[in-house]
Amino acid sequence: MTQGGTRRFPIRYSIQRWKDGIWFYGSFFVILVVLVVVKLFTNQPIISFIPVLVLDGGILVVFWLMRLSSYVEMSDEGLRVRYLLRRLDLPYTAVSRVRRQPLEVAFQPAERRRFVNRFVRRLAREPAVYIRLDRRQDNLVEQAERRLGPRFVAGADVVVPILEADAFVNEVKGRLRGSAG
Repeated sequence: MTQGGTRRFPIRYSIQRWKDGIWFYGSFFVILVVLVVVKLFTNQPIISFIPVLVLDGGILVVFWLMRLSSYVEMSDEGLRVRYLLRRLDLPYTAVSRVRRQPLEVAFQPAERRRFVNRFVRRLAREPAVYIRLDRRQDNLVEQAERRLGPRFVAGADVVVPILEADAFVNEVKGRLRGSAG
């Protein structure tokens, strides 16, 4: 990545939710459209299908927007973790290190197992980035947990399953070394 650019890494939770939703709600949407077309050709009323068709289409749009609004963004100023309506901005000075590990590592302690849902189970062996927060900064870990929720914060780490985890880790490490020197 060149200096001065911004790069986004999509979060796998929302991608998985989109993939699940597109199969179920997308198939249902296609079936409803076919039924409406058949009803139109046979001159039968379609009014009962319209609310369901609109609702199903709305659900698909919501899942698509969720996918677009869930990412980790890297810029010259720092990192931005955004998941749906939650957001956390981290300057590089707030990050002490970053590493790549399977997502399941964050949910192994007994007190964290209650945060395991079907998306975590499905992505458990996939790579996630562990962004270690600088504990010396006042209330940074508490602020991260309050803004992102406890599923994303494990101890002093912000744990995010993203696409291209290796590229992200390498770029952030380069920026951390560059700011330290």
